[in-house]
Amino acid sequence: MIISSSSPLILLAKIGKLSTLEKLYNKVLIPYEVYREVIVQGKKENYSDAALIEKFINEFIFVKHIDEEHKGEAEKLKDAIGLGENEAMELCIQEKSKLLLMDNLEPRKIANSRGLECISTPGVLLEALKVKVLTFNEYESGIKELSKFAWLSGDIVAHFLEIGYKLKEGESK
Repeated sequence: MIISSSSPLILLAKIGKLSTLEKLYNKVLIPYEVYREVIVQGKKENYSDAALIEKFINEFIFVKHIDEEHKGEAEKLKDAIGLGENEAMELCIQEKSKLLLMDNLEPRKIANSRGLECISTPGVLLEALKVKVLTFNEYESGIKELSKFAWLSGDIVAHFLEIGYKLKEGESK
């Protein structure tokens, strides 16, 4: 199981790799605020990825409400980072899950300081390559496609491609 914030779901849907989450983690939990940002707002804006993600709600993506105590904690940081990211962190704590799927650096730092382990969207693709959920070609095209939709520096793209190439070379030896 993994808890997710909004952007990784959107990005994985855009590059056609959303089902990778099910193959890696079986179940994805999202707080209601992430559902609202991704599905409700996305459909209002006519984003095709919103409808695609919605198809997987109650299949392997589940909306989980956070309790009042954790909702209060999420509210405290809402001016520093987005409410969806705050609620995703609080849901991790509530569910005693240590793995949080989140891309934005500032919220990741806060999550790490709270004892949560974060993985990014490119990190999910790398994990999928390592456990052979994705082939090298699927991984490589996924990273390149991701760079079209996400703000990834050339260094980040090169870093993840380099790791992928090393894994591929290791397999061929």
